[in-house]
Amino acid sequence: MRAMTNTNQHRPPATRLFKHYVVQLLLRLALFAVGIWIFCVDPDQLNITSEFGPLRGLTFVNVCFVLMALDLASKLRPNAKIAMGSKKQYGAYHVPTPRMFPGGIAELREHARALWEQMPHRIEQAVANTYQAVQETAHGVFEAGRQLAYSIDVLRVLPWPEEDLTASERMRASIRRHRTREIVPVIVFWIVFNVALGLILERFGAFNERTALLWTLFYFLFDMISVVLWCPLQLALMRNRCCTTCQIFNWDGVMTVTPLVTTGCWFSWLLMFFSLVVLVRWELAFARHPERFDERTNASLQCTNCSDKLCYLRKPLTPRRMG
Repeated sequence: MRAMTNTNQHRPPATRLFKHYVVQLLLRLALFAVGIWIFCVDPDQLNITSEFGPLRGLTFVNVCFVLMALDLASKLRPNAKIAMGSKKQYGAYHVPTPRMFPGGIAELREHARALWEQMPHRIEQAVANTYQAVQETAHGVFEAGRQLAYSIDVLRVLPWPEEDLTASERMRASIRRHRTREIVPVIVFWIVFNVALGLILERFGAFNERTALLWTLFYFLFDMISVVLWCPLQLALMRNRCCTTCQIFNWDGVMTVTPLVTTGCWFSWLLMFFSLVVLVRWELAFARHPERFDERTNASLQCTNCSDKLCYLRKPLTPRRMG
């Protein structure tokens, strides 16, 4: 008993971000439970074609849409209250490691000395870039999507210029190979699993708008279960260390709305569009800057620098050997 008490005393407290995700988990559980209850009592309230839209008022379908849309929108904001696993796509969270420098520690020291000498110029340039970004944001209302994304992404926390944040082609190739080994099994499994389940529901005449919405709400719930409690894709297919190093962290939007693909209504089209925007932004960031997504080249993703601690309940795995 004494040993157990000492162990509990030395266990670090849960972080605010972890508690935030637990609250999200409970809210999504409640949303799914309400959906099941409505399905049993008045299933017509789950008809997304007739129940969606501002003219319908505060319907359950509209509440689901708003909550899922807000979740997708948070992944496009670098300063949102979300995990580093999602924010690593932004340059502001890229902290280069010694692996970024082929010359090792000696080159890193030389680079640090050069940075120190150039600090006044870089501070001046950073101020100029910030002022320019503010101007572009203020005058870019009619092209907000492209301008805002660009302006936010160039605001660096550290004064590292773009050329200092680019890994060698050899390192980039290694990162791409490692990522491919993680994501290809997930893509194959997700397509096969959803097609098979959809065919089974269709075979029994149970695939319609109502079941598609419940199916989506279940994925919406399980997305947070995967972060807080247990992730089968991590355990069985990817074998990545934790959410911070997960290569598909921002795929959750597309994966959540998968059951809505065949429903053909504005509710589905809008959510699919938003989720594709998040996915394309994520994949473009990797295509341009793969070094941001790997702990070997981004110190923000390393355990020693992690402040999220989403592994509070499920411990990190030993990742696959990186090639």
